[in-house]
Amino acid sequence: MVDVNELVRTIAQEVIRQLQGQQKKKCIMVLTDKNDVSADTLHDLVGTDSELLYIGDSSVNREIDRYILPYLSCSDMADLANGRADGAPMTEVLKLLLAGTAIEAVDYEHRRYSETAPGPLFLLYEKYMETLSGYGLKPFKHKQPEYIRCWEPLITEQVVANTKQQGASLLQTLTSAQVTPLAAEAAKDLNIIINKCL
Repeated sequence: MVDVNELVRTIAQEVIRQLQGQQKKKCIMVLTDKNDVSADTLHDLVGTDSELLYIGDSSVNREIDRYILPYLSCSDMADLANGRADGAPMTEVLKLLLAGTAIEAVDYEHRRYSETAPGPLFLLYEKYMETLSGYGLKPFKHKQPEYIRCWEPLITEQVVANTKQQGASLLQTLTSAQVTPLAAEAAKDLNIIINKCL
């Protein structure tokens, strides 16, 4: 005679095992060939806990969480802004944009010429950036620190401003650090918490 409780327990364990086996691991798709970009550089940008896939890698049992384009040349930028693509990576980018998928671009070539390019030419590429943003290709959002540590004995307004610029909302300082009145006021205005704990 079969024990009903044992049968139910066995079936439940098998269902759980099968469901766990089908869970997909989250990863980031890098829209370039593997040899074109340093994995270490990308891990620094996105965090080391994220698995990186490249064009051509298998995505079986993986769920792509983000799409990142490491570099966008001026010619590729102009092509994409006009609905064209040249080469496998850019063709994949265009397909993703047409499917409504958001993509983050890390580096735009035209920005390297901001000091030397004629104003109208530089503005043309800035306009392309705006157009591409409307298509879903937006600038990469750099990982922001939760807090900044400061080992200085004097906390000034500039230290607080630098904390805000880096995207942190908490400034950890030495317990013996002196906070200037202007720094305290800036922290209040910028919503920065100063925590003396080091």
